[in-house]
Amino acid sequence: MVWFIVGGCVLAALVIVLVILTVLRFNQLSMARSVCDEAKRQLIGEIRARHALVPSYIGTLGQSPGQDLSRLELALASAERASFDHRGAAAENALTAAIDDAALIPTAVTERALTSDFARSQQAAVNEEIDTTIQLLHGQLQVLTERIIAGARFYNTNVERYHRQRNRPISRLFKKVFKSRVPFTEAVHDDGGPAVEGPASARMTP
Repeated sequence: MVWFIVGGCVLAALVIVLVILTVLRFNQLSMARSVCDEAKRQLIGEIRARHALVPSYIGTLGQSPGQDLSRLELALASAERASFDHRGAAAENALTAAIDDAALIPTAVTERALTSDFARSQQAAVNEEIDTTIQLLHGQLQVLTERIIAGARFYNTNVERYHRQRNRPISRLFKKVFKSRVPFTEAVHDDGGPAVEGPASARMTP
């Protein structure tokens, strides 16, 4: 009789421990998922902020004649339409490259064709103002790009941790509740994990 009581107590203790571990695992998964979702929200905010600034950048570049900004315009349109996955990461990479390449395009209008010294001086002042504005806008875009890089790293790191937690024994009970999250990288492994370390782009990763 005593052994039955002892066995019952041990069994009850094991059940209690199992329940506690299950509750703890559920809470850990919930917190990990919340961190991923918040990181994604912040990353999307930075991406949208950059998208909103690019039209001003294009408009300033377009003040100089002969500028071919079709690549930059296409990159922006693709990035705005892309989904939040490897396609979106690739589109953001293409937009970053287009932004940087556009900054290298000469913006000064030739002054030789102007007939007077006054006209040439006026055009030189305009060119200088345009160049300064372009530099300022490009600087702001670079800041946003760095924030996107940092945000994507933070998001991808937490997604990887979240997925590891989902694959633990007790966590598998809740896989239907805690759905996987898509990493923001150019490529992904077959298991859904990130194949490229870091941000929207491996090229932008030091």
